Amino acid sequence: MPRTVTAIRLTADKTTLDNICATLGCTPCDVTEFAPIDEGLTNDSFRFVANGKAYVYRRPGAGTEKIINREGEAFAQGIAAKLGLDRTFIHEDPHQGWKISRFVDGCVPFDYHNPTHVARAMEMARKLHSCGVMSKWNFDVFKNTAGILELLNSDERSRYRDFETIRARVEGLEERVRATSGAPVLCHNDFYDPNFLVRGTDISLIDWEYAGMSDYASDLGTFICCSDYSYDEALEVLRQYFQRDPTDDELFHCISYVAFAAWYWFVWALYKDQCGDPVGGWQDLWHRYASEYGRHAAHLANEL
Repeated sequence: MPRTVTAIRLTADKTTLDNICATLGCTPCDVTEFAPIDEGLTNDSFRFVANGKAYVYRRPGAGTEKIINREGEAFAQGIAAKLGLDRTFIHEDPHQGWKISRFVDGCVPFDYHNPTHVARAMEMARKLHSCGVMSKWNFDVFKNTAGILELLNSDERSRYRDFETIRARVEGLEERVRATSGAPVLCHNDFYDPNFLVRGTDISLIDWEYAGMSDYASDLGTFICCSDYSYDEALEVLRQYFQRDPTDDELFHCISYVAFAAWYWFVWALYKDQCGDPVGGWQDLWHRYASEYGRHAAHLANEL
């Protein structure tokens, strides 16, 4: 989905203006056309113009200080810029979490069914995973999910009758998948369509707040669990990533990670709802994928 700007105009607060001016070397009088952007599930973002150029200012959303490491994000953003994966990044404060990026006008939505878009996304994933950069921050989907589960109240847990069933299935797959995992690599961990800015043949991967060392399949799992793919279409994406048919072990591993990613984001969505910041239809999508791909992974496990 593209970043769209509403017709509502805002006045920037002093702290935001100070951050903008210190970063871009301008004065408050140079900053105009401050307007909200209608996109993003985790944070609040705003478009503004400084000295005739358009930028985006991102500030952390409600509750994110408990689940996001901004130092890790800032480190990964720098790597993404060097690798050419994110051409929009300018600066992020690693402690407060605000960020300034270039605004890309004329974007079109990333299309999960556009072969060119998908091929480029998988190429970007391979480039990131093979870059050899080590971060001191990591993203462990199992530990992170457990951490958010501790923050959920009983009302949120009871909203879905199969909550404990899905949880048990996912946790049952965890030990086997961990035992067969390779060395962690640098991953984006929020690898889904709104974080791809598509303009012509150029695509930037933005919003690196969940980035860190992880299993390569974390990005593939997130990409698939945020789509409308059938199971066969998901298998084709894995072939795009590997540039061949995955082995039986790789297939089990990656399908398991679709379930793991969907479960994480489903639990995350319940937490956001609890914080008074619901994410809408994403919540039910992730619930469905956690259930369906948990069953697919369990079936594959029995065949190995």
